[in-house]
Amino acid sequence: MLKEWPLVAFTILGQTAVGVFAVFHLPFLVRGRLPGSGWRLTWIVTLAIVVLITAAAAFVSFFHLRHPLRARYALSNLRTSWLSREILFELAFGGLVVLEGWLAFVRPASRGTLWPVIVAAGLAGALFIVSMARLYMLPALPAWSGAYTPLSFLLTTLVLGAVGTEVIARGLAGPGAFELNLTGIALVLVAAEILLAVVLAPRHGLRGVRPGPSLRPTDDAPRRFHRARIVLLALASVCLALDLATGGSDIMNEKGIGLALLLAFVLMLAGEIAGRFHFYGLVARPGE
Repeated sequence: MLKEWPLVAFTILGQTAVGVFAVFHLPFLVRGRLPGSGWRLTWIVTLAIVVLITAAAAFVSFFHLRHPLRARYALSNLRTSWLSREILFELAFGGLVVLEGWLAFVRPASRGTLWPVIVAAGLAGALFIVSMARLYMLPALPAWSGAYTPLSFLLTTLVLGAVGTEVIARGLAGPGAFELNLTGIALVLVAAEILLAVVLAPRHGLRGVRPGPSLRPTDDAPRRFHRARIVLLALASVCLALDLATGGSDIMNEKGIGLALLLAFVLMLAGEIAGRFHFYGLVARPGE
Protein backbone atom coordinates (compact mmCIF):
# COMPACT_ATOMS: atom_id res chain seq x y z
CA MET A 1 0.00 0.00 0.00
CA LEU A 2 2.80 2.45 0.82
CA LYS A 3 4.16 1.77 -2.66
CA GLU A 4 1.23 3.79 -3.96
CA TRP A 5 2.71 7.05 -2.65
CA PRO A 6 3.06 8.53 -6.18
CA LEU A 7 -0.68 8.10 -6.73
CA VAL A 8 -1.42 9.52 -3.29
CA ALA A 9 0.75 12.56 -4.01
CA PHE A 10 -0.62 12.97 -7.54
CA THR A 11 -4.28 12.89 -6.53
CA ILE A 12 -3.87 15.10 -3.44
CA LEU A 13 -1.77 17.69 -5.29
CA GLY A 14 -4.06 17.70 -8.32
CA GLN A 15 -7.17 18.15 -6.20
CA THR A 16 -5.52 20.90 -4.16
CA ALA A 17 -4.57 22.82 -7.31
CA VAL A 18 -8.10 22.61 -8.75
CA GLY A 19 -9.64 23.45 -5.37
CA VAL A 20 -7.54 26.58 -4.82
CA PHE A 21 -8.22 27.77 -8.37
CA ALA A 22 -11.98 27.26 -8.02
CA VAL A 23 -12.36 28.74 -4.54
CA PHE A 24 -10.22 31.79 -5.34
CA HIS A 25 -12.19 32.66 -8.49
CA LEU A 26 -15.69 31.83 -7.25
CA PRO A 27 -16.34 35.07 -5.27
CA PHE A 28 -15.25 37.18 -8.25
CA LEU A 29 -17.32 35.08 -10.63
CA VAL A 30 -20.41 35.56 -8.44
CA ARG A 31 -19.88 39.33 -8.43
CA GLY A 32 -19.22 39.35 -12.18
CA ARG A 33 -15.85 41.05 -11.96
CA LEU A 34 -12.15 40.28 -12.08
CA PRO A 35 -9.72 40.72 -9.18
CA GLY A 36 -9.13 44.49 -9.04
CA SER A 37 -5.97 46.46 -8.56
CA GLY A 38 -5.81 45.64 -4.86
CA TRP A 39 -5.96 41.92 -5.67
CA ARG A 40 -3.52 41.81 -8.58
CA LEU A 41 -0.50 40.55 -6.60
CA THR A 42 -2.59 37.96 -4.72
CA TRP A 43 -4.20 36.88 -7.99
CA ILE A 44 -0.91 36.34 -9.81
CA VAL A 45 0.77 34.62 -6.86
CA THR A 46 -2.24 32.31 -6.42
CA LEU A 47 -2.09 31.33 -10.09
CA ALA A 48 1.66 30.71 -9.79
CA ILE A 49 1.07 28.45 -6.78
CA VAL A 50 -1.65 26.55 -8.66
CA VAL A 51 0.72 26.03 -11.62
CA LEU A 52 3.52 24.82 -9.33
CA ILE A 53 1.22 22.36 -7.54
CA THR A 54 -0.12 21.06 -10.86
CA ALA A 55 3.42 20.64 -12.19
CA ALA A 56 4.45 18.82 -9.00
CA ALA A 57 1.46 16.48 -9.40
CA ALA A 58 2.49 15.71 -12.98
CA PHE A 59 6.09 15.12 -11.91
CA VAL A 60 5.35 12.67 -9.09
CA SER A 61 3.01 10.70 -11.36
CA PHE A 62 6.07 9.55 -13.36
CA PHE A 63 7.27 7.57 -10.33
CA HIS A 64 4.26 5.29 -10.71
CA LEU A 65 5.20 4.33 -14.27
CA ARG A 66 7.34 1.29 -14.86
CA HIS A 67 8.69 2.90 -18.05
CA PRO A 68 8.53 6.70 -17.60
CA LEU A 69 9.90 7.34 -21.11
CA ARG A 70 6.74 5.78 -22.53
CA ALA A 71 4.49 8.28 -20.75
CA ARG A 72 3.73 9.94 -24.10
CA TYR A 73 1.60 6.94 -25.04
CA ALA A 74 -0.76 7.66 -22.15
CA LEU A 75 -2.69 10.09 -24.37
CA SER A 76 -3.18 7.57 -27.15
CA ASN A 77 -6.58 6.25 -26.06
CA LEU A 78 -8.78 9.27 -25.35
CA ARG A 79 -11.89 7.64 -26.76
CA THR A 80 -12.17 4.90 -24.14
CA SER A 81 -9.55 5.48 -21.43
CA TRP A 82 -10.22 7.65 -18.38
CA LEU A 83 -6.48 7.63 -17.72
CA SER A 84 -5.83 9.33 -21.05
CA ARG A 85 -8.60 11.83 -20.37
CA GLU A 86 -7.25 12.52 -16.88
CA ILE A 87 -3.84 13.41 -18.30
CA LEU A 88 -5.34 15.49 -21.09
CA PHE A 89 -7.50 17.55 -18.74
CA GLU A 90 -4.61 18.02 -16.30
CA LEU A 91 -2.42 19.38 -19.10
CA ALA A 92 -5.26 21.57 -20.35
CA PHE A 93 -5.92 22.91 -16.84
CA GLY A 94 -2.27 23.71 -16.21
CA GLY A 95 -1.85 25.36 -19.62
CA LEU A 96 -4.95 27.53 -19.22
CA VAL A 97 -3.89 28.65 -15.73
CA VAL A 98 -0.49 29.64 -17.18
CA LEU A 99 -2.28 31.59 -19.92
CA GLU A 100 -4.48 33.37 -17.38
CA GLY A 101 -1.46 34.28 -15.28
CA TRP A 102 0.37 35.63 -18.32
CA LEU A 103 -2.62 37.73 -19.40
CA ALA A 104 -3.08 39.06 -15.85
CA PHE A 105 0.61 39.95 -15.60
CA VAL A 106 1.35 41.58 -18.97
CA ARG A 107 -1.83 43.57 -19.62
CA PRO A 108 -4.67 45.28 -17.73
CA ALA A 109 -7.45 42.91 -16.73
CA SER A 110 -10.14 42.65 -19.39
CA ARG A 111 -13.27 40.61 -18.77
CA GLY A 112 -13.71 39.98 -22.49
CA THR A 113 -10.24 38.41 -22.66
CA LEU A 114 -9.86 36.74 -19.29
CA TRP A 115 -13.32 35.37 -18.45
CA PRO A 116 -13.28 32.82 -21.30
CA VAL A 117 -9.84 31.62 -20.15
CA ILE A 118 -10.94 31.41 -16.50
CA VAL A 119 -14.13 29.52 -17.37
CA ALA A 120 -12.23 27.15 -19.68
CA ALA A 121 -9.61 26.50 -16.97
CA GLY A 122 -12.35 25.83 -14.40
CA LEU A 123 -14.08 23.41 -16.78
CA ALA A 124 -10.79 21.60 -17.50
CA GLY A 125 -10.11 21.36 -13.77
CA ALA A 126 -13.57 19.94 -13.10
CA LEU A 127 -13.14 17.37 -15.87
CA PHE A 128 -9.71 16.52 -14.45
CA ILE A 129 -11.29 15.65 -11.08
CA VAL A 130 -14.14 13.75 -12.75
CA SER A 131 -11.69 11.72 -14.84
CA MET A 132 -9.59 11.03 -11.75
CA ALA A 133 -12.59 9.58 -9.95
CA ARG A 134 -13.97 7.67 -12.94
CA LEU A 135 -10.62 6.00 -13.45
CA TYR A 136 -11.15 3.97 -10.26
CA MET A 137 -14.88 3.31 -10.56
CA LEU A 138 -14.62 -0.12 -12.16
CA PRO A 139 -17.50 -2.61 -11.76
CA ALA A 140 -15.01 -5.34 -10.85
CA LEU A 141 -13.79 -3.34 -7.83
CA PRO A 142 -16.79 -2.76 -5.51
CA ALA A 143 -14.65 -0.92 -2.96
CA TRP A 144 -14.01 1.84 -5.50
CA SER A 145 -17.01 1.71 -7.81
CA GLY A 146 -19.59 3.30 -5.50
CA ALA A 147 -20.52 6.89 -4.71
CA TYR A 148 -17.83 7.11 -2.02
CA THR A 149 -15.03 7.62 -4.56
CA PRO A 150 -16.36 10.77 -6.31
CA LEU A 151 -17.73 12.22 -3.06
CA SER A 152 -14.41 11.71 -1.29
CA PHE A 153 -12.42 13.25 -4.14
CA LEU A 154 -14.81 16.21 -4.37
CA LEU A 155 -14.67 16.95 -0.63
CA THR A 156 -10.88 16.74 -0.62
CA THR A 157 -10.81 19.23 -3.50
CA LEU A 158 -13.13 21.67 -1.75
CA VAL A 159 -11.62 21.34 1.73
CA LEU A 160 -8.01 21.82 0.67
CA GLY A 161 -9.09 24.49 -1.81
CA ALA A 162 -10.94 26.50 0.84
CA VAL A 163 -8.22 26.36 3.49
CA GLY A 164 -5.38 26.74 0.96
CA THR A 165 -7.03 29.84 -0.51
CA GLU A 166 -7.59 31.32 2.94
CA VAL A 167 -3.92 30.76 3.81
CA ILE A 168 -2.79 32.52 0.62
CA ALA A 169 -5.27 35.38 1.01
CA ARG A 170 -4.39 36.08 4.63
CA GLY A 171 -0.67 36.05 3.86
CA LEU A 172 -0.90 38.40 0.89
CA ALA A 173 -4.14 40.40 1.06
CA GLY A 174 -4.86 40.17 4.78
CA PRO A 175 -7.61 38.59 6.93
CA GLY A 176 -11.18 39.26 5.86
CA ALA A 177 -10.16 40.49 2.42
CA PHE A 178 -12.38 37.96 0.65
CA GLU A 179 -15.58 39.10 2.38
CA LEU A 180 -16.30 35.37 2.48
CA ASN A 181 -15.88 33.21 5.56
CA LEU A 182 -13.72 30.47 4.05
CA THR A 183 -12.76 29.20 7.50
CA GLY A 184 -16.39 28.60 8.41
CA ILE A 185 -17.07 26.99 5.03
CA ALA A 186 -14.03 24.74 5.49
CA LEU A 187 -15.27 23.73 8.95
CA VAL A 188 -18.59 22.58 7.47
CA LEU A 189 -16.81 20.72 4.66
CA VAL A 190 -14.47 18.95 7.09
CA ALA A 191 -17.46 17.87 9.17
CA ALA A 192 -19.08 16.49 6.00
CA GLU A 193 -15.89 14.62 5.13
CA ILE A 194 -15.64 13.07 8.61
CA LEU A 195 -19.27 11.99 8.34
CA LEU A 196 -18.62 10.48 4.91
CA ALA A 197 -15.63 8.54 6.25
CA VAL A 198 -17.50 7.27 9.32
CA VAL A 199 -20.61 6.21 7.40
CA LEU A 200 -19.65 5.33 3.81
CA ALA A 201 -15.95 4.46 3.78
CA PRO A 202 -15.64 1.01 2.14
CA ARG A 203 -14.88 -1.83 4.53
CA HIS A 204 -14.56 0.39 7.63
CA GLY A 205 -17.54 2.75 7.43
CA LEU A 206 -20.77 1.92 9.23
CA ARG A 207 -22.60 1.43 5.92
CA GLY A 208 -19.63 1.06 3.60
CA VAL A 209 -19.12 -1.70 1.05
CA ARG A 210 -18.01 -4.93 2.69
CA PRO A 211 -15.59 -7.28 0.87
CA GLY A 212 -16.68 -10.80 0.01
CA PRO A 213 -15.14 -13.91 1.55
CA SER A 214 -11.45 -14.27 0.79
CA LEU A 215 -8.60 -16.64 1.64
CA ARG A 216 -6.18 -13.70 1.82
CA PRO A 217 -4.99 -12.75 5.32
CA THR A 218 -6.66 -9.65 6.76
CA ASP A 219 -4.63 -6.46 6.37
CA ASP A 220 -5.13 -4.05 9.28
CA ALA A 221 -3.14 -1.23 7.67
CA PRO A 222 -6.16 0.35 5.87
CA ARG A 223 -8.09 0.44 9.16
CA ARG A 224 -5.23 2.29 10.85
CA PHE A 225 -5.13 4.86 8.03
CA HIS A 226 -8.91 5.22 8.22
CA ARG A 227 -8.78 5.97 11.92
CA ALA A 228 -5.83 8.32 11.48
CA ARG A 229 -7.75 10.24 8.83
CA ILE A 230 -10.75 10.76 11.10
CA VAL A 231 -8.60 11.83 14.07
CA LEU A 232 -6.48 14.24 11.99
CA LEU A 233 -9.51 15.81 10.35
CA ALA A 234 -11.20 16.16 13.74
CA LEU A 235 -8.12 17.93 15.12
CA ALA A 236 -8.09 20.17 12.04
CA SER A 237 -11.73 21.09 12.68
CA VAL A 238 -10.83 22.03 16.28
CA CYS A 239 -8.12 24.36 14.96
CA LEU A 240 -10.56 25.89 12.47
CA ALA A 241 -13.11 26.43 15.24
CA LEU A 242 -10.39 28.02 17.39
CA ASP A 243 -9.45 30.33 14.53
CA LEU A 244 -13.09 31.37 14.17
CA ALA A 245 -13.55 31.86 17.91
CA THR A 246 -10.47 34.08 18.19
CA GLY A 247 -11.41 36.22 15.18
CA GLY A 248 -8.58 35.06 12.97
CA SER A 249 -10.38 36.25 9.84
CA ASP A 250 -11.22 39.70 11.28
CA ILE A 251 -10.49 42.33 8.67
CA MET A 252 -8.93 44.57 11.35
CA ASN A 253 -6.06 42.12 11.88
CA GLU A 254 -2.71 42.61 10.20
CA LYS A 255 -1.54 40.41 7.34
CA GLY A 256 -0.59 36.96 8.54
CA ILE A 257 -1.82 33.40 8.36
CA GLY A 258 -2.22 32.75 12.05
CA LEU A 259 -1.04 29.69 13.97
CA ALA A 260 -4.47 28.05 14.29
CA LEU A 261 -5.20 28.27 10.55
CA LEU A 262 -1.73 27.08 9.59
CA LEU A 263 -1.97 24.12 11.97
CA ALA A 264 -5.45 23.33 10.62
CA PHE A 265 -4.08 23.21 7.07
CA VAL A 266 -1.19 20.92 8.07
CA LEU A 267 -3.49 18.55 10.00
CA MET A 268 -6.00 18.58 7.16
CA LEU A 269 -3.34 17.75 4.59
CA ALA A 270 -2.06 14.90 6.79
CA GLY A 271 -5.62 13.62 7.18
CA GLU A 272 -6.22 13.66 3.43
CA ILE A 273 -2.97 11.77 2.84
CA ALA A 274 -3.97 9.14 5.41
CA GLY A 275 -7.38 8.87 3.78
CA ARG A 276 -5.85 8.38 0.37
CA PHE A 277 -3.54 5.61 1.64
CA HIS A 278 -6.66 4.01 3.10
CA PHE A 279 -8.35 4.32 -0.30
CA TYR A 280 -5.53 2.55 -2.15
CA GLY A 281 -5.22 -0.05 0.57
CA LEU A 282 -8.80 -1.19 -0.02
CA VAL A 283 -7.81 -3.05 -3.18
CA ALA A 284 -4.90 -5.47 -2.97
CA ARG A 285 -2.38 -5.42 -5.81
CA PRO A 286 -0.82 -8.55 -7.32
CA GLY A 287 1.93 -9.84 -5.06
CA GLU A 288 0.62 -8.11 -1.95
